[in-house]
Amino acid sequence: MSATGKRYNVAILVFNGVDILDFAGPIEIFSHVSLNKNPDNPDRIYKCLTVGRSRTIRAADSLTVATDLLIQDALLDLDQFDMLVVPGGPPAVLAPLLTADSLELELVTAFAKLEPKSLGSEPRTIFSICVGAFFLGAAGILGGLKVTTHHRALERLGQICRGVGSEPASIIEKRFVDGGLSKLGRVSVITAGGISSGLDASLYIVSRQVSKDMADFISRVMEYESRVEK
Repeated sequence: MSATGKRYNVAILVFNGVDILDFAGPIEIFSHVSLNKNPDNPDRIYKCLTVGRSRTIRAADSLTVATDLLIQDALLDLDQFDMLVVPGGPPAVLAPLLTADSLELELVTAFAKLEPKSLGSEPRTIFSICVGAFFLGAAGILGGLKVTTHHRALERLGQICRGVGSEPASIIEKRFVDGGLSKLGRVSVITAGGISSGLDASLYIVSRQVSKDMADFISRVMEYESRVEK
């Protein structure tokens, strides 16, 4: 169980062309939390569900993924989720998904507007990896925050944020950034840099929501040396 005794329902956005490690990395880390805490206990601290616009998606044009929920269905019961993970993909893939009629952008925007589950409860978390931050920028939730994305997309993220007329974001090159609460006041925003940075950010989330000992343990089990700036 987490340090607060809480379990977390996590929605993982996926779409055709999505980068595989962007969404699979967080799932790998979150799944280890429960398995390593008590392998015989079926209760999971993190329950991850993939969400997409179709029943299957083709990730990076090489992996077919069966989605757990359609976006339309997730929107009807979005309040069940504590976290939304937003991965990236090639810019040409993301471009049509950032328009006003995009289901993916609707999901991100709707999640950012959710109220906390109860008075005094911790805020929900929206967590982008790589250029998944483009969705957050297009949704107007990065205004006034310190954020990051892939080092080759920093300027483009700034353009997207300015394009929606939000308060300018402070965009920096870093493995990940905990930007704190969105100016909308409803969600905690964590953005990670390019692809593998999502592993570091996921371990950070585990250390914050469960315990640092658990994050360190998972890092050892995965034989992954976290590259977090001190």
